[in-house]
Amino acid sequence: GCNQKMSEAERPQNKRILAIISVITFLGFLDTILLLPVLELYAIELGAVAGIAGLIIGLYSMASTPGNILFGRLIDKVGYKLPLVAGLFGDALSMAFYSLARSPLHLALVRVFHGISGAVVGPATMSVIASYSAGERKGRAMSIYGMAMAAANVVGFGISGIIVTWLGRKALFYFGAIVLMLGVGVS
Repeated sequence: GCNQKMSEAERPQNKRILAIISVITFLGFLDTILLLPVLELYAIELGAVAGIAGLIIGLYSMASTPGNILFGRLIDKVGYKLPLVAGLFGDALSMAFYSLARSPLHLALVRVFHGISGAVVGPATMSVIASYSAGERKGRAMSIYGMAMAAANVVGFGISGIIVTWLGRKALFYFGAIVLMLGVGVS
């Protein structure tokens, strides 16, 4: 009846929102992947031994794992828009802060900050997907979300080394910050 017509009328709007959130998801996860090929070498160049370099890399996940739970609850209370923008902006700041690290401790602190801000992006984007996908299409919507994350992996790993080789590590950090600010703008 009326609900079916309403959901059919909303579908083009929902498809547009799902396309936008897929772009935001791609941009919001690209920064993390850009860092993975170069972060261990960076930590070692700053004076970390291999074990400490691995710990520094892992600090992102150590911070983001509990952060996902906390920010998921926050998003349920306040909605996804403001937390998403704040998370993307925090990630952009993190990318700029990487360029300022002068010791393994600095790098570790940036990783924790990045993990905390990154913990907002996942729950916020998933919340949008859940809100704007029809019940019978949630699986399809989540698969598109997964494709956006996979694309960030392919592109991030693919271009990280190229950017560092041609332009240097700081250029990679600034590129990531700019990409994230594009995500803020799209949000």
